[in-house]
Amino acid sequence: MRTVLLLGVAGALGSMARYGLSALVGHWTGNAFPWGIFVVNVLGCFLFGAIWAGLGVFHLLDDAARIVLLTGFIGAFTTFSTFLFDSDVMLRNGDWGALALNLVGQIVLGLAALRAGAALAMRLV
Repeated sequence: MRTVLLLGVAGALGSMARYGLSALVGHWTGNAFPWGIFVVNVLGCFLFGAIWAGLGVFHLLDDAARIVLLTGFIGAFTTFSTFLFDSDVMLRNGDWGALALNLVGQIVLGLAALRAGAALAMRLV
């Protein structure tokens, strides 16, 4: 039961962090492209990789704590459904350049960020 409660708290914190960062980036960049969600998803992939590699591989946290961090916080922080919704809007509007940037950019940079986070964590631990 403790893990479930902590999962909920971590999820709430992750969603608040997502909203805050997305709004901040959106304020800086404007609304022509969903840069806020883009940044959140790439950063979320980096954090997932760092937490998984640094804390999981080296057993610095138990399974319950990893679940809370990865599923709760990072799961609520990243926004894949919003990413796809934004992509669908671009598709329906025929905004092919933005659609390509959004799809390829987030997937490629997200994968690169995940690997970078894992590599950094492996070096630090």
